[in-house]
Amino acid sequence: MNFIFGIIILAMFILALRVIWATALQLLSALKQSAQVLHRYRAQRLARNRLPVIMPRSREEMDWLAISDSVRQEIQSRNRETNRELERLEVQYQAKQKTIKLYEADIEIAKLERELFKIKPMTVAVEIEPKPRRRTKKATGPAMVDDKSAKTAQQVFQLREALKGNANALTINQQAHH
Repeated sequence: MNFIFGIIILAMFILALRVIWATALQLLSALKQSAQVLHRYRAQRLARNRLPVIMPRSREEMDWLAISDSVRQEIQSRNRETNRELERLEVQYQAKQKTIKLYEADIEIAKLERELFKIKPMTVAVEIEPKPRRRTKKATGPAMVDDKSAKTAQQVFQLREALKGNANALTINQQAHH
């Protein structure tokens, strides 16, 4: 029993040493960093207190007009580059706007095709007369087709009015049917 307690105490002692060692390393690195910050601060402070740097005078006179012209040309060339980039971005924006308009037009075309497809089978069903069967039944089928075609014709009319911009022209009764 004492042997087991001895091993447990030894393991705890080893863990405590590792924790102390890791803490000491962290403190040491923090102290190094703070010493570097202080050294940098002192160096900057000393640099401010020094005398300003005096450029040696050249034997030849400097051509300030030529220097100012070269600086002006450099500034203008940089401005032209930014203007070109702005124009390029503007062209990309316009292309994306046109693409969006094309997508919207495709969506409208798909909606109109769907409405047309709803109407087209009805008109085909009305035009084709079914062959008479041997058994005769009541003729309720064509009346139903006419009712559906009238309903779709009203929907097509409302869709056309909405596309023209007269969506508000629909009466309350017509809006209630939707």
